[in-house]
Amino acid sequence: MKPAEHGITNEGSEFYIYTPSKTALRTFLHPLRAGFFHYEAGYRQERSSFDSFLIMAIRSGSFDVVSKFGESAQHASAGDFVLVDCYAHHSYSTAEDSDVLWLHFDGPTARAYYELIHERLGSVFSLREPGYAITQLTKIYETFHMAARISEPLMAKYITDVLTEFALGADDAASAPAGDGGSGSAASALGGACGLAARRGPHAIESVLAYIANHLNEPLTVGELAGLVYMSEYHFIRVFKKETGYTPYAYVLDARMHAAKYRLINSDISLRQLCEECGFTDTSSFCAAFKRKTGLTPMEFRKHSEIRQ
Repeated sequence: MKPAEHGITNEGSEFYIYTPSKTALRTFLHPLRAGFFHYEAGYRQERSSFDSFLIMAIRSGSFDVVSKFGESAQHASAGDFVLVDCYAHHSYSTAEDSDVLWLHFDGPTARAYYELIHERLGSVFSLREPGYAITQLTKIYETFHMAARISEPLMAKYITDVLTEFALGADDAASAPAGDGGSGSAASALGGACGLAARRGPHAIESVLAYIANHLNEPLTVGELAGLVYMSEYHFIRVFKKETGYTPYAYVLDARMHAAKYRLINSDISLRQLCEECGFTDTSSFCAAFKRKTGLTPMEFRKHSEIRQ
């Protein structure tokens, strides 16, 4: 998806929204949104809550980050990492053009990892050897960017690898030179390519999940999804529910709702444009479905969730 936020350059910026299976929700660290953004000088984001944890790898430029309301801003330079508890009030802004590789994630152990790392390193820190953490973050982004199959255990491993690097870097962080981290390594890491996975066999449903994440604005009928993996609709529905815990219809609707929530919080686009981008046929049916899901209308949700200055 292309960003709709003010202050983010459309060219070269992409993000992807993922809806984890019920197994992943109760078992794994899992990605929720991943992206690479070109931010313009003057960009600012402030939220009261966003129900996730955020990792940012500052590849160029810089950001000022407030991880808790009332705290002083911490400055993140090129080569630094940022880890934010988005369940709490937080903000981040840049005074210069900046490139950031980022990941929103969550999971049963996410808070424990966050508290351990934040206690030792704070919200902004550098690693003496940042290459492996950048590589694992890039693998997550590239999986979505190349529409490769999504293995939830593998996604959990990548996220765990990154958080483990952060925890292990605590002893080195204090002595690492400012900006040390080789921002050029990000460009080469982001240049890696992944091929589309085979669409049959044990990873068939994982391929379908990747397809859904990249085509939310399209109809995504059961027949179309079943055809991707050469299954009958009946067999596909049965296998899909066994693997994800959702029917295909429920999963697609949930994925579209996640995308809609992100757009509502992070942009001021109209409901009509939001429906087009997230795959809802019309605004009235979207508003009705959204209120059934959240208890709020889309505009109430936007007003309640988003704080802008």
